[in-house]
Amino acid sequence: MASTEIDPGLERAVARSKIDPQDEPSVGWGWHGEFPAAFQAVGWIFTIMVFAYLIGNHEGNIENAFILGTGVTIAVLLIKYNIDSRKAKRR
Repeated sequence: MASTEIDPGLERAVARSKIDPQDEPSVGWGWHGEFPAAFQAVGWIFTIMVFAYLIGNHEGNIENAFILGTGVTIAVLLIKYNIDSRKAKRR
């Protein structure tokens, strides 16, 4: 018969994170959160790739406007994320 006791590692993880495993079972095996450095790196690489689309044989400029708009929007969101995460660290 299966034991009804909770794994001690799970108890420590729940105590550290203050998250109920019934709500989010992933807290027991450690996957709970995000990778802010990887998020920033991939975001900036993607932004550079979007701006790289400006190089090419464009006959009109409407596609350039959409590419610039998309790239600037992504860059602004990345900068906002960086500022918000710094403010959260101060609290």
